[in-house]
Amino acid sequence: MKVYLAVDVKSGLVVWGKSGKRSEYVPIERVSKVVRNSNLKEFFEELKVKRAYVADLDRIEGRGSNLEVIDEIGRKVELIVDGGFKSVEEALNRNFTPIFATETFDVRKLEGFESCMVSVDVKEKLLDASKSFGSLEELLEYLNSLKLKAVIILPIHSVGTYSFDFSLLEKALDILNHKIITGGGLKPEDLDVVKEMGIYGVIVGTAFHQGKIDPEIVLRGEF
Repeated sequence: MKVYLAVDVKSGLVVWGKSGKRSEYVPIERVSKVVRNSNLKEFFEELKVKRAYVADLDRIEGRGSNLEVIDEIGRKVELIVDGGFKSVEEALNRNFTPIFATETFDVRKLEGFESCMVSVDVKEKLLDASKSFGSLEELLEYLNSLKLKAVIILPIHSVGTYSFDFSLLEKALDILNHKIITGGGLKPEDLDVVKEMGIYGVIVGTAFHQGKIDPEIVLRGEF
């Protein structure tokens, strides 16, 4: 099972927060027991992880961009990136696998585009920028019609809480034909459970930075 380090970026800094409350995020060096630097470039130089999930919060919130630096890092690290993309064209010819998140992108525009992932964003309820799906189940069924590298099931309300939403994952497993990546509140003991469930990859952040998980698992990117 692949392991991606969760990296949220704001104003060129790696930041940390809980439950998607982005206004309360703080530089990662304030909370991490593992890294001493929050500067995005220096963060990756210090850690030397194999793979990471990067969310450009500035682009997601429409307040700027960190994509140039992220793209440069993607030459050395296997990255999957939520860049708040509004069009397929924005994500072309990058040194990373783009993620189109339901929070910011109308996934119906992905027909014919294969080299990407979709993040199904849930914050108590489905976040659907397309406003065209009546339920989570309807969206998941639709995603089966697309050729995707993977689908990310992301319960934003669980991020940083050590309280993973298994009900959401089980629903996705019942419906989706795609590989599934998940994260948001995973405890170390949850890794065995989701691996047994057949999950393709996990995204971990808080457990790594707070020393709850063997750092080697995250650095080598495999469990």
